[in-house]
Amino acid sequence: MSIMIANIFHRASKCPVACFLKLLFSVSFIYALHIAAYHQVDVSLYSYIWLVNLVALLAILTLAFHWICEYRNVEKKEDCSGTTEQ
Repeated sequence: MSIMIANIFHRASKCPVACFLKLLFSVSFIYALHIAAYHQVDVSLYSYIWLVNLVALLAILTLAFHWICEYRNVEKKEDCSGTTEQ
């Protein structure tokens, strides 16, 4: 368990924006599922569609920042080693 927590902190130190977006996406996705399951009558269809669209936009931003961070880390590893692996 402590290795997993250390791994999470290591990733957060490398890409804090991507890590924050992943956390925010997870929380908002769970919140949207909670509203869909338990508050169907309380929320209008229009509001729920906006919520789902915002969660989808957050997912796209999360993927984009994750890929950018991974690409940047790969470039740094190649620069440090001096050679590229094929």
